[in-house]
Amino acid sequence: MKKLRLAAILMFLFPVFANAQIPVSDVDLKRFYVRLGASFVYPDDDATSLKYYLLQDWDLYRTKWDIEDDTTWNVSGVWRPLPYLGLELLYVGDADHSLRLENFRAYPGRDNIYFGRFSMSSANLFVNWYMADLDCLGQPYLGIGVNYSDFYDDELNPEFQRYLMGSGLSNGLAKFGMGHSWGASAQLGIDWRLGRGIARSWLINAAVMYTDADTDGVITYPTEPGYDRLYSDFETNPWTLNLGVTYEF
Repeated sequence: MKKLRLAAILMFLFPVFANAQIPVSDVDLKRFYVRLGASFVYPDDDATSLKYYLLQDWDLYRTKWDIEDDTTWNVSGVWRPLPYLGLELLYVGDADHSLRLENFRAYPGRDNIYFGRFSMSSANLFVNWYMADLDCLGQPYLGIGVNYSDFYDDELNPEFQRYLMGSGLSNGLAKFGMGHSWGASAQLGIDWRLGRGIARSWLINAAVMYTDADTDGVITYPTEPGYDRLYSDFETNPWTLNLGVTYEF
């Protein structure tokens, strides 16, 4: 459903890009921006419950994820050859998210358990449409693009490890693994020049970005004999607020 909504937004925005009047005579192949800043990452908690590949355990039935927000860093480069058009490569690095399972039924008097953690980074390639002239101090822009998200440093919390062994599901330590994701991205932002003259090259940036990112989370644990697995389809789909300082070459 989220992917359909994002696709509808992009289809709505396409005519805006297509109808933008770009004066080709103003081509400047040497106009580049370099930006460094902070990112506030807010994942969506909407994902399938943790379950077996074939059967659902009652303790895990209708569980849902509580994914903690995180603050990290970002760096980007923008090539703006035309006054109203630019290409941006944006990297958001090392967001560390803790995980809890809500609606967890195994322990009386509790409805959650600390599950583990994972880290996430993303690389985004945007086509940006700038809505104002280059001479304006404020440079609002709208971007659509593609995203690659990497999930790594996956760990299970000791409390969940104890649940797996105490409930008889596992006879040893389990491992948690996630993968990577390709999806669409969209952003709305503004560059604000600090002034004229010498200060013209420095800008303050703020942007809100939506990323379509999902992956499989798999827990592999030893049994007698062999091993078994639990899994969940993670749809993190984070909203990210990017704040940064930009230098224009």
